[in-house]
Amino acid sequence: MTRLAFLSPHETDAVPVSPLRDVEPRAFTDVSALGKLEVRGGVPAGAIPVGPERALVVLDGDVRATRDRLRDEGYRVYDVTAALAGLEVEGERLMRRLTELDLDALPTVGAIARGTPAVIERLDGERFRLFVPQELARYVAEVVNDVAEGLNA
Repeated sequence: MTRLAFLSPHETDAVPVSPLRDVEPRAFTDVSALGKLEVRGGVPAGAIPVGPERALVVLDGDVRATRDRLRDEGYRVYDVTAALAGLEVEGERLMRRLTELDLDALPTVGAIARGTPAVIERLDGERFRLFVPQELARYVAEVVNDVAEGLNA
């Protein structure tokens, strides 16, 4: 099996660089450095379902031990840490402006910021975490900032 090492800063012991590093975090917290594993062949406990027999496992820190454990359990596991950017936002009102998804049905996969694919979960209360493709992260972060600014005006 081929490993996509360039998607895993942990594999090469590289210092992760956030795709949001150039966006002022006025209305979000950048959590892109969280480890992210895409799991296929089922949904392990604690994972976010993202499709039939597919899940996203989010970790604080190095993903290698969890990746290896899940592979030993028979899952197909891909490190997508560098492929997905992460943003945490505060406020249900803000989220209702960013997506048409039912916020009571989270976690889910759907569109954010006018069509950008995202994995969205509610952390607690009115705090939400969004995972978006890293190439669209800057756009999403700027939309989050702009919408939040409009709500506070």
